[in-house]
Amino acid sequence: MKKANQRINSELFGILLFIISTAFALYLAFNLDQVSGIAAESSGISFIFVIYYIVFIVIFTAAALYIIKKHAKVMKAIFIVLVLYMIFLVSSIVAGIVAVNLPEYYAIIAIVTGFFAYMLVFRNEWYITDAAGLIMISGAAAILGILLRPYIAITLLVVFAVYDYISVYKTKHMVTLAKAAIDNQFPLMFTLPSQGGMKIKDLTFDNRGTHSVIMLGFGDMAIPELLIISSAIYNPLHVALFIALTLAGALCALGFLFFFNHGKPAPGLPYINTGVIIGFLIAFAVVAI
Repeated sequence: MKKANQRINSELFGILLFIISTAFALYLAFNLDQVSGIAAESSGISFIFVIYYIVFIVIFTAAALYIIKKHAKVMKAIFIVLVLYMIFLVSSIVAGIVAVNLPEYYAIIAIVTGFFAYMLVFRNEWYITDAAGLIMISGAAAILGILLRPYIAITLLVVFAVYDYISVYKTKHMVTLAKAAIDNQFPLMFTLPSQGGMKIKDLTFDNRGTHSVIMLGFGDMAIPELLIISSAIYNPLHVALFIALTLAGALCALGFLFFFNHGKPAPGLPYINTGVIIGFLIAFAVVAI
């Protein structure tokens, strides 16, 4: 009973992170949408983007797995740099919104990026990685969500759901990457502990169940959020409806994923992407009636 309650704490934490990340992504997206040229840029993106994106992910993942075998520390440094770049980008967006002068603008960027650079390199803990991941995926979802129209976003979600299923259950290379990420403390996954006293140095892929920890990849939140952002941006007359139903679909699917997968690696995107797409289709049907 105690273990079940601990797992519920982790699951609720994951759902809360998804809600916070979506809210932050929407905040960024609505402000970015006011920037001139964004709409014109989005109109030029076609289904070819989906092909380019999935090919890039496959090649990058293959390269990462190859490097990890011999140079895990090098790959960790690469991942940290990529996360810090997105934090720099997001902090510059936020600074552009809230800063009243240039010194304040640069100070916000320097403080936020500098803080995460120091913590990720020298004093990393699970909550630092979670916070960095939340900023990173919110920025990525906001930017791509603006650029991708809903029908292209849905195509991307379907393709990634299939890819995630294959990479976990067939080729299993995503399981290999997840194991390397947890054992080497790569900033690639959300750590959802049942209690706050756990140290990241004590966590491994094999003992995560002992610590009552649920792990969720950054992409498992970022990719479904694309459709939430896209549907909100491109349906301004019914923005609240599309946000509510797409988010509800994602959260129901996330709960379903947690409930039916205990202690074994499972692909998150087939569940969450399906939920968010169903939520979008329901909202679309309501509007069309």
